[in-house]
Amino acid sequence: MSVPASMVSSTASATRITNAPLSLGGVTLRNRLVSAPMERNYCEPNGHMNDVYQEYLLERARAGVALIMTEATYVRADGKGRTHQLGAHDDSCIPGLRRLADALHAEGALVGCELNHGGRTAQTAVSGLPNIAPSPVACEVAGGQVPREMTADEARELAAEYGRAAARCVEAGIDVLSIHAAHGYLIHQFMSPISNHRTDEFGDPVAFLNLVIDEVRAAAPTVTLGMRVSVVEGPDDGLDAETTLAIIERAHLNKLDFLDISAGSYEAGEWIVQSGEWKPGVLADYALRYRKFGLPLGLAGRLNSPEIIEQVLTDGVAEFVSLARALHADPLFATACLADAAEPVRYRPCIACNVCIDNLGDGPVGCTVNPAVGRGRVPVATPTVRPGTSVIVAGAGPAGLTAARELAQAGADVTIVDRGSRIGGNMELAAQMKSTPDFHRFLDWSEEENERLGIRVELGTTLTSEDVAEADPSAVVLATGGEPTPVSIPVAQGAEVMTVQQWLDRVPRVFPSACTVWGSDAVAMQIADYLADRGVEVLVVGADAQIAPESGRRAKILAVPRLEQNPHVRIRLSSTIAAVELGRVLVTGPGGEQDWLDAAGPVLLSQGVQPRVLSHLLPGVTAPVVGAGTLVMTAPATVRNSILSGYDVAQELAATLR
Repeated sequence: MSVPASMVSSTASATRITNAPLSLGGVTLRNRLVSAPMERNYCEPNGHMNDVYQEYLLERARAGVALIMTEATYVRADGKGRTHQLGAHDDSCIPGLRRLADALHAEGALVGCELNHGGRTAQTAVSGLPNIAPSPVACEVAGGQVPREMTADEARELAAEYGRAAARCVEAGIDVLSIHAAHGYLIHQFMSPISNHRTDEFGDPVAFLNLVIDEVRAAAPTVTLGMRVSVVEGPDDGLDAETTLAIIERAHLNKLDFLDISAGSYEAGEWIVQSGEWKPGVLADYALRYRKFGLPLGLAGRLNSPEIIEQVLTDGVAEFVSLARALHADPLFATACLADAAEPVRYRPCIACNVCIDNLGDGPVGCTVNPAVGRGRVPVATPTVRPGTSVIVAGAGPAGLTAARELAQAGADVTIVDRGSRIGGNMELAAQMKSTPDFHRFLDWSEEENERLGIRVELGTTLTSEDVAEADPSAVVLATGGEPTPVSIPVAQGAEVMTVQQWLDRVPRVFPSACTVWGSDAVAMQIADYLADRGVEVLVVGADAQIAPESGRRAKILAVPRLEQNPHVRIRLSSTIAAVELGRVLVTGPGGEQDWLDAAGPVLLSQGVQPRVLSHLLPGVTAPVVGAGTLVMTAPATVRNSILSGYDVAQELAATLR
């Protein structure tokens, strides 16, 4: 399917749709890249824009994004779902939005707001107000508060609030508005049989949606106006693709200038923010069915490379792409999408770990691979070091790679030393797991950055005090990892007990017919899922009450149900192993009860790691030695925390080497 000629500027490139301008309502986008309305929790508690969030958005505009959609913006105070969410709920929000609009316009970008109300997902603990919804159906994922059912008059008044918020945005200079009718928020709640049990006029799933469209268009008659749609809701008892399409067909589409295609709801978060297990452009086939409405389409969903973006645009799936995680990981992703193929731009890739969405409820949204975002401050570059500075980094895991890159960019001559045969450390092993297939992208990028910055990498080498004395560096960064938490239990002769990492390092890797995973952290989850996927019978025994408690819901939203539903996987939580014999293990349950369980094959330990004593590692070295990553961390041993540690250590060390 080709892109309709009426939607492409006559100056568009004949070969690259991504770079082509696009007429959308009354505005013209300079290209096809839109920063999606991803919630980031960066605003002031009163919903006002601030310098931190404005600078974040400006970075994306400077990188080339055509339209910056801020985020789901609450239209009334009782619809606020995040502590630091952007608001358009009263006139006090207008000055901050106007400053943002002026700043983005100065960078050549357009700016948009997505009008939203949380409905049953907005909890009193956040908004300070009672929550309301179409019907008194709690959203357990959001907190479980039972909302009060709105009266018909209240529904009409709330629809009018969307219009008032739209008028404020227009007064502030906002170019584009989008009505959020997706992701399980209020409008979507009226559409869904899960959350709308009404028998009055608003029992019709399209009634509230059309009222909102009418109110917004009346309040902002000339603004470019669109709507975000979840093409599937997700749960079995929710809206499927056919039913959603039928509802949208009855919407007042004649008052809209575009549709923005997304998917999912709170109860099906895997559709909103997709796992790395799902193919790039996963929503493309769904989007094609919306072409019949004749409106320009935006597309979201695993658009994680310039190639897939150009593909969906060239194939006529959509007129523009809505990018969230890829731009969050690196604004340069936009620059890469727009760059000449003969001169590619490197960008830090999203690895689809979903840490960003999983920490949305905890504070500012961070990023595993981009340690500069979500820190509650405008990022500051690592200080430039004095000429002649040299640094040895021991350890090529995520902490070491990050520290090395930051120090090299600051002007240091950097050498990485690692005893392994490849970079990445345990992250390289994680990249082989079923639930984290995109982890390799960070390591591939790190290799490219090492080459670009002239970082020497010496593999198969263990750094000694003598090596340091001979090299005489300005400083040493130790990022060689923590040590496995020791366990002491009786193990019968002939029984195999080893760490997960030791088993994964075996060459060749031979899969047993059965095994036991002793642990319940994210590593245990990943290895159990990996083995079960290959037909291995798995027994999981872990001390925690849930699997991978250190991971967010979406990071494990596919793996945990797979394990729980697999008939060849047994799970014993709040339990530990007291002894290992050939073919069986003694398990101590939560009440202290013990029983022997059949357990053929090896026992793989995933008991976490603990910091090492830094001063014991390079005795006699006079150069400054600092630790990074799990070697010194007391925080959970996650990739994000390791990268944060490497980044912070590099900035602190560089400040002493100026």
